[in-house]
Amino acid sequence: MKELLERLNSDFDDADGWIQIVDADWFADDLRLDLSIKFNDESEAELWEIECTGVFEESLSSEGTEFLSLSSESPLLKPYIEKEIDLMFSENSLAPELLFGLVCSCCIEIMGKPNYIKKFLNLQPTVQGIATSPYGLLGRFPESIANNIVNSLKDQPIKVNIMPGREPKHWTGTDFVRFPKLKALEIGESYVIGESFSANRV
Repeated sequence: MKELLERLNSDFDDADGWIQIVDADWFADDLRLDLSIKFNDESEAELWEIECTGVFEESLSSEGTEFLSLSSESPLLKPYIEKEIDLMFSENSLAPELLFGLVCSCCIEIMGKPNYIKKFLNLQPTVQGIATSPYGLLGRFPESIANNIVNSLKDQPIKVNIMPGREPKHWTGTDFVRFPKLKALEIGESYVIGESFSANRV
C-alpha cells in the first residue's frame, strides 16, 4: 500500500483525478478490489489491485471519488476497539422524532456515516421503533457514541442508564474472541475493515 499511497500523495490532482472500484472478488475472508485510478488530467487511467486480508466488514460502491485512505485510527474502527455500552432508558416523554434525531446525530458526529445507526439502535431505526417507547433498551453503542448520546440527552425529559461495558468480540466458530488489530481502507463512501492491505499496479 505504501507505493499507492505515496503516488496518490504526490501525483493525484483533486480537481482532475478520480478513483473508482471496478471489480471486487471474495476469497473466504479475503477481498480483492480492482481500482481504476486517473491521477491527473495528463495521465491515462491505471488499474490497481488491493488485497484486503481478514475482512470483518465492507461497504462498496462503484461511484467515483477523489478520496482514498488507510488508517488504524479511523472512526469506523470504534465498534471493534471500544467497549460496547448498553443504554437503558425510562421515564421517556420526548417526542419520538426528537429522540431518534438526537441519537442519529450523535452517531453521525462520531462515525461520519449514517448507516451505522441500524447496527447500534435496538429494533428498527425509525421514529416508530424504540423511540416511541417510554422505557427499554435504546441500543448497544461504542463507548464514545454512548457518552455522546448521554450528554445530548442529559437536559431532556428522559432518564438514561449506562450499563457496564464489555469488550467487543467475534465468533470464530468455536469461541468468542477479541478482534485482532484492524485498519480501515476508505475509498470515498466505500470502506473495508480488515487486518492487512496490500496494493500493486496491474
